[in-house]
Amino acid sequence: MIEPQMKQSLSPQDNPRNNPPDEQRDERTELLIGSSGLARLRDARVLVAGLGGVGGACAESLVRAGVGVVYLLDHDQFGASNLNRQLLCTQAVIGQSKAEVAVARFAAIRDDVKTVALPFFLEESMVADLLDQYPLDAIADCIDSIGVKAVLLAEARARGIATMTALGAGNRLDVRAVRVGTLACVQGCGLARVLRSRLRRLNCALDFPAVYSTELPQKPAPHVPNESGIRPRAVNGTISYMPNVFGHMVAGEIIRGLLENPPENLR
Repeated sequence: MIEPQMKQSLSPQDNPRNNPPDEQRDERTELLIGSSGLARLRDARVLVAGLGGVGGACAESLVRAGVGVVYLLDHDQFGASNLNRQLLCTQAVIGQSKAEVAVARFAAIRDDVKTVALPFFLEESMVADLLDQYPLDAIADCIDSIGVKAVLLAEARARGIATMTALGAGNRLDVRAVRVGTLACVQGCGLARVLRSRLRRLNCALDFPAVYSTELPQKPAPHVPNESGIRPRAVNGTISYMPNVFGHMVAGEIIRGLLENPPENLR
């Protein structure tokens, strides 16, 4: 059994400016998607897997749009190297849990959205249990671990849960090259190539929707050993805007999907 850290949103102060009426909070969104669209988003449950540069931006877009329940999965803590690009990272939260910081930040943005911190490392063997334990309408796959990424997509497909996956944003600069497409058709992305290979081993189709870049990446820095016992990994160069662009696009596609195919209990 996976135990989440469930936290209620912070209570706003009595000052009405800190507790805006719902019609004011969502008035601009409602102009775009209507009251029925707002209701669909309020009833949705979305998992954001990974809260780095891509996942943090994705999660904030989902919360600001009014998605009713957002699960925030990440085992990591913020480090100084995250400051250049990760929306949730400030100097004040260095060393703190990404999932718990996200819950506190989002409570300060919207007290009507329920966020659930899942501050643990998701292993391949845990994916099925996670998806069985929490009912979901969509998954934002923003994690780096290829093995877990593949299992998460495959298990979600088996359960009929909509997914949107983020591919490689590192070592790239050109926002004009960012696209939404199908994993099977992505070229020039090493992460996509390895992910397809893992999915084939799982006898899974490759028609997953994905955000990716057609820009050929620059070479990563040499592999660097770490203290966690995990094998050395190459370090990708990153720029302030690129992971956030990916994250907002992942959120945008999930929101469009929820509006076009509402959660089951609204059908």
